[in-house]
Amino acid sequence: MLALAAATGCLDIRLEDQYSDPSAINSVQRARELLSSAYNSLPRIQVELSVLSDDFVPTNLSGSYADLLNLYNWQERAIDDFSSTVWMDYYMTVATVNALIPRLENVTVEDEEDETALSQVRSEALALKAMCYFDLLRLYGPVWTDENMDKDGIILKDRLELQFLPRSSVRDCISEIDGLLKEALSVENGTSEVYYLGTQAVNALKTEVELWKGNYKEVIKCGLPLLSDAESRWTQTDYDNLWSDSESKERIFAPYIFDTFYTDLCYDTESGDYYILNDDIVFDEGDMREAWTVWQFTMSADTDNPRPVRNMGKYNRLYYEDTEVRYINTLRYSGVCFAVAEAYARDNQEPEAIALMNRYLAARGAQTWDLSSDPALTGDGLVEAILEEKRKEFVGEGTRWFDLKRLDGDLPRYSNFGNNISSTIKAGDYRWLFPIPRSEYRYNEAVHQNPDWPVIAVE
Repeated sequence: MLALAAATGCLDIRLEDQYSDPSAINSVQRARELLSSAYNSLPRIQVELSVLSDDFVPTNLSGSYADLLNLYNWQERAIDDFSSTVWMDYYMTVATVNALIPRLENVTVEDEEDETALSQVRSEALALKAMCYFDLLRLYGPVWTDENMDKDGIILKDRLELQFLPRSSVRDCISEIDGLLKEALSVENGTSEVYYLGTQAVNALKTEVELWKGNYKEVIKCGLPLLSDAESRWTQTDYDNLWSDSESKERIFAPYIFDTFYTDLCYDTESGDYYILNDDIVFDEGDMREAWTVWQFTMSADTDNPRPVRNMGKYNRLYYEDTEVRYINTLRYSGVCFAVAEAYARDNQEPEAIALMNRYLAARGAQTWDLSSDPALTGDGLVEAILEEKRKEFVGEGTRWFDLKRLDGDLPRYSNFGNNISSTIKAGDYRWLFPIPRSEYRYNEAVHQNPDWPVIAVE
């Protein structure tokens, strides 16, 4: 069997026997099967990132789940433990992609249809690798600024052999991500399957990358064409179907799963959740997002004094209702909308930003914006309004943490039920950069730890 090392020096990841032989991937079907295993291995960290952000506040049940409470409070050990799992899981996906790509040369194509399908597999594999690198870079690397270009990012790895590589610079990491996306986009892949990274999904991912880089004109250029018929995708039915196994035209990329999801929020179905929605998240009357995001619930942990709260809806509500979850909505047309609107606002195209947001708000049933009646909708105020609507759209889905880091925002931590602010995580706090796991630097002396994180002595 061939031992496959992930993009780290320490991980020795072995894949199934049928894929370990370099000549085993000899058909398009087998190539697609290995790519599917890579899709299936994508980490699911939405709950943890939401707990780390300001989407939720703790309840009186939070102390019963010490590990998650420690993560909510940004305790060093809790983040370190979480980081170890995240690092390994993302690089597991990268390792699978690295096992696939060179083996595509061994695939025999019998006709033009096979050739097209094989090129699409390769395109998707490159895009999936870019997605993993982008998430890793945002988690472990500093934000994109001129001053940070030469600082450590993540480890880039293309080969399967065991290598002890240093972390590449932020500049080189983003160059690699850009190159992977460019190559992925060189293939036209109009797949209708939302659990594949087709051309629409790659363009949506590129839009997110350009926003993180602050390349606002490129965000608009890449993202705006995706929104040409957005209203037809922002219907009540399509929004409802996001949280079901039914088709939703709002999805761009949504990995398919076969087990429960969001169980970590629930203490039990009668007592309630460890965490509930932050009271700062308020919807306009008639906003279709409220019915699925805010789930009114009476906590019965204290039977003498039942407490009405706003539980997280979406996947969490489906878990309570014993409804199967089949998709994790990872890229959506609404996400592209927010990226383009923010880019317009930051590029001094405020009327265009407001017009785009009004298309979205009207489709969602929320109150539209009027600069003449709300003079705050300009400059930083407009950007903040866009980000607040984005927070409402994606609450509980892990998106908010990335925005807070990207924009150097302070982050309050609350006492039970959000009664008081117990502490504040400041912008620039060292914990915004996840620590490199001990399992990595134990064997890989070329890797340096992120600033202010301890390096644990190893034997």
